Amino acid sequence: MRYPKTIRRPDKAEYADVERCFHLTIRAHPEVHRFAPAVAEAVWRSVLQQRDLPHVELHAACLMPDHLHLLVSPRERDIIAFVRTWKSWTTRLAREAGHALPLWQPGMWDRTCRDEADFEVTATYIVQNPVVAGLVDDASQWPHTWAFWMESRGSAPASWP
Repeated sequence: MRYPKTIRRPDKAEYADVERCFHLTIRAHPEVHRFAPAVAEAVWRSVLQQRDLPHVELHAACLMPDHLHLLVSPRERDIIAFVRTWKSWTTRLAREAGHALPLWQPGMWDRTCRDEADFEVTATYIVQNPVVAGLVDDASQWPHTWAFWMESRGSAPASWP
């Protein structure tokens, strides 16, 4: 069986559907091999602020040395508008922290979670990313990882690390 060479991207309405959840990967600009500590902290603070803002619902996030994983659902903004605004904002924060180069690559990689099981697998992948990359032995050791179950609201489902 032959598969199409192109990947179907969701249409704009799908990026605004509050019933959908998206795994986003936003890569640093090719000239940024590793975020400087001050830049990483500024970017990470901006990620965590999303928990209290109405634009998207943040389910999980992990800032790696050269990219960011987000698991989000749209709320007041569609995902494309959110990413565009957020990239602009964090680029400004990075410049204030002394970063002179472009911060992000254009666009983003995105994937829609199909169901609850896919959501769980994706959230686990995001949280475990620093462990798989060999940066830490346990996900809780990575300072730039957050997931909804890490809050005082409760613990992770039994199948999750």
